[in-house]
Amino acid sequence: MRRRNLSLAASAVIAAAIGTLAPALADDACPAGTLGVSRTIEVDATGGPWIGAPLGDPNFLAPGEVVLTFDDGPSPKDTREILAALAKECTKAVFFMVGEMVAVHPEIVKEVADQGHTIGTHTWSHPNLARLDLPEVTREVEATFDVVQKASPQPVAPFFRYPYLSSSKLDEDYFKSRNIAQFAVDIDSSDWRMRSSAPVIAKVMAGLKARGRGIILMHDIHKWTAGAVPGLLAKLKAGGYKVVLLKPKTTLQLVADVTPPEPQKTTMRSSSRRSKHHQTSSRARRAALLSKKSAELQ
Repeated sequence: MRRRNLSLAASAVIAAAIGTLAPALADDACPAGTLGVSRTIEVDATGGPWIGAPLGDPNFLAPGEVVLTFDDGPSPKDTREILAALAKECTKAVFFMVGEMVAVHPEIVKEVADQGHTIGTHTWSHPNLARLDLPEVTREVEATFDVVQKASPQPVAPFFRYPYLSSSKLDEDYFKSRNIAQFAVDIDSSDWRMRSSAPVIAKVMAGLKARGRGIILMHDIHKWTAGAVPGLLAKLKAGGYKVVLLKPKTTLQLVADVTPPEPQKTTMRSSSRRSKHHQTSSRARRAALLSKKSAELQ
């Protein structure tokens, strides 16, 4: 992701976009001893503000506050395990969903929405948007918002996160014109490179120790991430961290019935990080599609 200096004027615009702050849950809404949700931030997506480092307002969250986010799903087993762990601690997260996964598992979208979590999007097929032209970007983005809304009983949030955290000016201008908030990351769990839960927890907690607050990135397509969530929530609670839920203050004007992009073959990336993440995500999505096809044949 490109870094650039923000002017005082731009900072003021971002600060204004944060919206109102309100209690998310009454003190007696959650069982005693659970993590819960400390407050809700209503995000005004007008003008496509950045949320999170390095371009977002650094004071978006107070010290000790965290936002839990999950990319690349939904995946039935892993997403449901994560939902169960969140429900046990009476806390909430933001899920940035991939369109082709939603198309296969719309029932999971409904479950996520019904349990009070926020749903944004993460493109249809997880490409690097910085490499695409505007018509391709439009199809990746709008088809995904459309399919999520068709599956969700709640309005889809005008929230978006870039695959590989990679964007171009063309992309950013597009989201600004569409009044869609652009989400970055303060603390990357790097769970795509892990194969067990303990390192995921350790990476997040080390990031929190260094930063003191932030938007946490995880992926709900990995079994080790699903396995890590209960332990991570316990660590957050023991460390006195407070979970913040993000909700949209504004609604998205959908571009309905956009034709999704054609399936693409997996290609190797020059960056090992992007390559490994892409391959892992693609395998998960292919497995989900094959599972559906197998079920249809039975």
